[in-house]
Amino acid sequence: MLPPRTRLDPDGYYDRLGVEPAATRADVVRAFRAKARLLHPDVPKTGNAGAFVAVKQAYDVLANQDRRAAYDRKAREIVLDRFDYETFAVRKPTNPKPVYPETNATHRQRRLFDSPVAIWVGLAAFLCLCVYEAVAHLLLVPPQVARDEIRPNAAIVAPLSPSAHQAVLYGPMPVRLGGVPNFYVVPAAGPAMLWRQDPALNTLVPLGQLPLFSSVQAVRLIRQNGMLEVLVNDHANGFISADHLTPGNAAAARQAYCGYNAGPTPYDGELLERRGFGGGTIEMENRAVQPAVVKLRDETGAVALSAFLGPGGHAIFDGLPDGSYFTEFAIGELWSRACNSFAAGMRARRMEAVLKSPGTSYVVVAPEAGGPAAVDIPDQAFERK
Repeated sequence: MLPPRTRLDPDGYYDRLGVEPAATRADVVRAFRAKARLLHPDVPKTGNAGAFVAVKQAYDVLANQDRRAAYDRKAREIVLDRFDYETFAVRKPTNPKPVYPETNATHRQRRLFDSPVAIWVGLAAFLCLCVYEAVAHLLLVPPQVARDEIRPNAAIVAPLSPSAHQAVLYGPMPVRLGGVPNFYVVPAAGPAMLWRQDPALNTLVPLGQLPLFSSVQAVRLIRQNGMLEVLVNDHANGFISADHLTPGNAAAARQAYCGYNAGPTPYDGELLERRGFGGGTIEMENRAVQPAVVKLRDETGAVALSAFLGPGGHAIFDGLPDGSYFTEFAIGELWSRACNSFAAGMRARRMEAVLKSPGTSYVVVAPEAGGPAAVDIPDQAFERK
């Protein structure tokens, strides 16, 4: 059973390792090694594959600087505050009713019919005016006719392109400046501005803002102002504050981007993508100890169906379009919706058997020794849609 989630630990990663949210990376590594010596499946008596996978998942997040920062930020964004409202009692007015002095005159309650005649005449005139206005509006004013030349006020907005939709969800896509990347942009307090030296003014002027996780080649550090000189292209260099960069190549920047924009973890059996409908049925089972994503590609290479399976997960999908399909699957940790791949420990494979639809097909994701015949494929081949 996984540990309970708290406001500072929404997925229970700190509790799995038995450390506090303020623990250092050394504490995280020490706690993981202690638990791994007890829970590893190869350890007699105390070995537990499921518990080891849960501890390993927590370690992969907390031992990585970028993924831990994203996890802590997720914890801070969760709102658990509840408001208690005071109950106010309704009190009766304490002021007593006015007491009228007694007189010899006989007092009685005023009635509607006791109103003066002038008021009745005024009400009758107002009612007649209302009736006249209503009749004139219905009979004398011609109805409005809709005309083709009258255009609507709201402009017709075209749907977003896939790239624009991606930018709305996850921000601008990273870019890669000239040279061999050895640093990339990380989230910081402010935007990562790229500057250039203006010889005439002897000062720095802005060139533009670099998106998060953009890759650059740092040339040297200017200690006077804490700026890193980077290669922009073959003809010019620029400057970026060292606070916005961290060492890493293009692959590390890509992994950091995928982890930062992973999005909500899919549930077991979640349908990630689907195109078309038909008479086929596909049943999937994941026998691996890690999450898996299964994709069915048609003869053109397009993805007809993509589904997420947790460890030991099982799902059945109806309505598979008719045709032949090649099956691909990938296992790993932290599925990234932005990158359409696992952010850590990903391994992708393609099964040799071809599925036919209509009909019922069965796909098993299993370790290499006990699963169907399959070959490894590059991660980029699995990520494409």
